[in-house]
Amino acid sequence: MSSSISDNIHEPFIRQAIELSLSAVEHGNDPFGACLVSKDGEVLLTAENTCRNPVYDVTRHAELNLISKATQKFTRDILEQCTLYTSCEPCIMCIGALRWSGVRNMVYALSNETLGKYAGFDGLMSSRPFLPSPQFTVTGPILEEEAAKIHAIHWSKLL
Repeated sequence: MSSSISDNIHEPFIRQAIELSLSAVEHGNDPFGACLVSKDGEVLLTAENTCRNPVYDVTRHAELNLISKATQKFTRDILEQCTLYTSCEPCIMCIGALRWSGVRNMVYALSNETLGKYAGFDGLMSSRPFLPSPQFTVTGPILEEEAAKIHAIHWSKLL
């Protein structure tokens, strides 16, 4: 958990990731969004979940879509100074991509534990053991209640 002072710094970017999760649902996908922010606070890239639309592909998570674009566009030196903001704590697949990308800072809104309650998934793992300190900084959950609203609605329609 992070302190409320640092939470205030992260909130605009977390809110943007949450907005991207809403956009994903509007495009027929599951509610996940992510943005990559430079060390200077500039949003460099955004992505949303595209697992269901335009084609069904379970690997098209927001974080993976973002990391794929980021590693093609930026050098590892730049990525090491960036922060990944995501509407939900990433899954193990996305954590693997994050580790390989060079991005060393991640902030998330909704925890995997809370996601599991809405989506009916038991045993979703925390990202923290796979992103050990001091190499990685993991902050969250931040604005979890705000991020949970779309999940409560979305998953209740699917389950």
